[in-house]
Amino acid sequence: MDNLRIVPGSDYPGEGVSHGLARGLLVFYGDCNLTGEGMGIGTIALRDRTTTYFSRSRKDATDENGVFTSTFTLDTRMTWIIRGKPSPLLTRWIEYGISTYMRHPRVQSLVMLPVPPLRSLLNIRPLFETIPSLGSVTFTYRIAGLSVTIEVHFNLTAQAPMTVCILNELSGSWFTAGWDGEHVTSPPPGWEKITHMPVSVVDPTHRIRFFLNQPSVSPPYTLYRGREQTGDACWAGFCIELDFKDGSRKLHDLQYSVGFTTGDIP
Repeated sequence: MDNLRIVPGSDYPGEGVSHGLARGLLVFYGDCNLTGEGMGIGTIALRDRTTTYFSRSRKDATDENGVFTSTFTLDTRMTWIIRGKPSPLLTRWIEYGISTYMRHPRVQSLVMLPVPPLRSLLNIRPLFETIPSLGSVTFTYRIAGLSVTIEVHFNLTAQAPMTVCILNELSGSWFTAGWDGEHVTSPPPGWEKITHMPVSVVDPTHRIRFFLNQPSVSPPYTLYRGREQTGDACWAGFCIELDFKDGSRKLHDLQYSVGFTTGDIP
């Protein structure tokens, strides 16, 4: 337990495709950063039909009991560039493709085969642009040993229908396997819908299991587990999705927990 640390990630810019985006809590094993390119534990993204939005601005606070809070401002839009030029059409295609991709986990590995060569050939890459704020989301993290209870409070001002994505991602370089409740399994595909709880990914090298428990939330939600390792993207973890219809209907607060076990991997 002493080797595994869960800490605020205020100064960590990340790496790879998500470099510069605001992250949640970081996880270390000794001096090894197990977060890597992942977005950390407890951070936010929004998606509409054409675009994904992130945060590059956060405000942190710690109360007298040591409870840590981060407020993320949704101030960044991801646009895709082809041969050096932003392409709204390509961005819409990719967003549509992601939605379709997430619904069909069995074919994701085949679908992804031509993607890295095409990205390299056509010089396709993401561009993060600053936009007027779509609101903010506040995460309160209560760390107790190897577990974290997370409360999420929404203050969104977006008017268009959105999908809210609560991200909990660590490095896909370390978390390379799944877990069936008793044994290590093959890694999850890019994304797979989960209906059983808790759900886990495993770091076989350090013998660590990272799991997410049942969320507590009034609106319907969809839970995904996934892993991606494609050069500049390298993450593994979980996403809780909620529908945000428009600014006239507020989302209820969400609570969930994540945790770790160490040394018990067969």
